[in-house]
Amino acid sequence: MPVVLDNSLVGRRVVVRYRRAARSAAGVSVAEPSATAPAATGHDDRPLSDVVGVLTELSEAWVGVTGRRGPIRIPREAVVVARPVAADRRQILELQRIAALGWRAEDTVDSHGWVLRANQGFTNRANAALPLVSAPRPIEAQLAEVLAFYADRGLPAQVLVPLPARGLLDAELARRCWTVVAPSIVLTRPLAGTAPASDADSAHRAGAAAPAATVLVERAVSDRWLSGHVPRVGEIRETAVALWQRHDRCRFVSIVQDGTDHTLAIARGTVDAGWLGVTNVRVAPEFRRRGLGGRLMQALFEWARNEQATGCYLQVEDDNLAAQALYGQLGFVEHHRYHYRRAPDPDGASS
Repeated sequence: MPVVLDNSLVGRRVVVRYRRAARSAAGVSVAEPSATAPAATGHDDRPLSDVVGVLTELSEAWVGVTGRRGPIRIPREAVVVARPVAADRRQILELQRIAALGWRAEDTVDSHGWVLRANQGFTNRANAALPLVSAPRPIEAQLAEVLAFYADRGLPAQVLVPLPARGLLDAELARRCWTVVAPSIVLTRPLAGTAPASDADSAHRAGAAAPAATVLVERAVSDRWLSGHVPRVGEIRETAVALWQRHDRCRFVSIVQDGTDHTLAIARGTVDAGWLGVTNVRVAPEFRRRGLGGRLMQALFEWARNEQATGCYLQVEDDNLAAQALYGQLGFVEHHRYHYRRAPDPDGASS
């Protein structure tokens, strides 16, 4: 099987099989190049090892992977085979748990390992049950509690279904005519290594000049930041702002055009369990493809590194192709997918 290693894999979870020679005393595994490398037609009997983790470094000489036991650097000549692998069930559910910490509903109840969340109907994420464990009781009883929780609050009952980690649950909800809402993708990238790529290259190709603007990082929602939020929050402003600020490690980034009060772009960042969560990314339509996305990410990356974060995640609906293209340029790759399942109306019709 050929070795396929290219820059598109950096930031992705991979499995690498390599010929092992030594381990460093510093606790970082290193497969040293052989002093007497075998001839191309000879037999190399050095022991083989596998490592699974995020590909963080790729050069002509070295391959760097960070797995559960920490970082490892492997001479590229020692690599036998490498390929990308999907996130496993445990990793998917753990990242969903962390993402819930970054988007905190005002009303949260634990139901046998399912987190029931309500926030006056503002956003799907804050108004859906999150099944972090398999239901330890019959599904009928578990769903009855979900239905009662949302009925008491005048909200439609929804379950966020991480895929493929909760595939069996998804099939059961489909059998019960719970409909799919807002299919989405979770994207990730490491914070270590290179800075986030800028979308300035696309701006250059489009012939658009990057505007003269200042990046501001604030601890709370300001009128300046809020003015960049599209669509306008209007009458739900108080509920929205409360949700966005319901976190003790949070920053609000604005890019403001120099010499004006015009907010060109905004984003929100939170840090939980070593992860930077990026939400509320907005760029004014007339200023897209001018490098502002990269500047937003750079500001959040710098703050999050100071908060000891090592990875970054964000969520985007799967029909938002423009956003996916931007995040791909910024080094993000797919971690997993999810959607919501919404309960049928009480009269039996799907909602």
